Amino acid sequence: MVHKKIAGGGDSLKSIFFYWWPEVISAAILTTLPLIIDSLIVASSQSISTFGALGAASNILALLTKLAEAVPVASIAFIGRFNGSKDFARCGEYLYNTFWITFVLSLSQFLIILFGARGIFNWLEASPKIVEIAVPFIQLKSLGIILIFSVMVFMGFMRAVKNTYMPMILNISGILAFIFFDYSLVLGKCYLPEMGLMGSAVATIIQYSLMNVLALAYILLNKDYRKYFSSFIKSFFDKFQIGQILWLSWPIVIDKTTISLSYIWLAKMIYPMGKYAIVSYNAIRNIEFFAFIPVVAAAQVITFLVSNRLGANDSDGSVSNIRKILFLSAITFIPLIVIFSIFAPVLIGAFDPKNKFTDFAVGTFLAINILAVFDALQIILAGALRGAGDVQTVMWVRFGFCFGLFVPLSYIIKSMNIENLNLKFTLIYASFFVATGFISYFYYRRLSGNLWKNININSEN
Repeated sequence: MVHKKIAGGGDSLKSIFFYWWPEVISAAILTTLPLIIDSLIVASSQSISTFGALGAASNILALLTKLAEAVPVASIAFIGRFNGSKDFARCGEYLYNTFWITFVLSLSQFLIILFGARGIFNWLEASPKIVEIAVPFIQLKSLGIILIFSVMVFMGFMRAVKNTYMPMILNISGILAFIFFDYSLVLGKCYLPEMGLMGSAVATIIQYSLMNVLALAYILLNKDYRKYFSSFIKSFFDKFQIGQILWLSWPIVIDKTTISLSYIWLAKMIYPMGKYAIVSYNAIRNIEFFAFIPVVAAAQVITFLVSNRLGANDSDGSVSNIRKILFLSAITFIPLIVIFSIFAPVLIGAFDPKNKFTDFAVGTFLAINILAVFDALQIILAGALRGAGDVQTVMWVRFGFCFGLFVPLSYIIKSMNIENLNLKFTLIYASFFVATGFISYFYYRRLSGNLWKNININSEN
């Protein structure tokens, strides 16, 4: 009976799997491998302060990457529906105008980091040594974020027209370039200069420059894509379409940055506990990033599957696809959590060659690991609601529980006189997952009704 409920209607489980696995590879390469490779290379230098600086910068860079995802995610809702209804020219029009919006956003974030990085790290209460290492690194790294914004637009378009393979190829090409230049420039190998942490920033710029060139060439030279670009001159800068995308984007910008800001706030709560707590947080976040790869991939896929099904007036198919994605995610994410819990000392030890914080981090990791299921669930359900254009529900629920529950609860725990630092660290970290549990419940309630199936995304108000 359960099998029939999962299998019936919508896309086949086999089709969804073949959309999903390239996204798993893309998610691993885009959000996880660069961070883990950076962390392992920096950890091998056995400098706790440099590893702490990388972790501090990574939280802010994750926020900027989420900003880069927001507008393309909104455009997927439009492009997916037009692709589902065979209105191909409109798909191309929304690609052009999405690009202009992301260009302005990327330039703005670069300027903010360039002039405000030191103030941000001081607010986080990072040690002066960490600040001196992190500021120039993140200023140069943010230049690479500009390139991430544009490649996100191109890959978002491909996903909206149900092409998940080319984004995978782009990400593989990019990560291979990043691995070579990160290793060579950080450590001074292969006749290249030793640049330390700054070498990682240069490697990022090279990585995304290559990906942009390949993505643009693929879109412009692919004969199958010409049907999307029949009205290039007419709609190259369409104010109405830009307005539509912005109207759908701003809730996504807020909801994605809400989660990223929550992790920055979490770091701020942990930083006063000392450098071993800071680097423990960094190591745990690296492992979490890896565990969440199938979940992030599932959220990408369900967004365009729901969008395309609703564009074809098949709301029952959308519901069926959501069930299948949840099933696929459960049978991959939960085993990963179990395996990582069993081998936690080995995994965390990889970031701690001197064995200074492994015991502290392992105790916390095992305690909070099971609560991560709530975060995984809300990520997937949020992707489904975004595909339906129900972005304001996603935004307000996340905003309400992150700032109305997590922020005050974590601050109260931080202010409490708890002598056991491991317990205090665990309670602060767990407070975030408590908030995501409530978020998951409210998303489930929304998807259990019918309002999300009839969201009008074709008007600005």
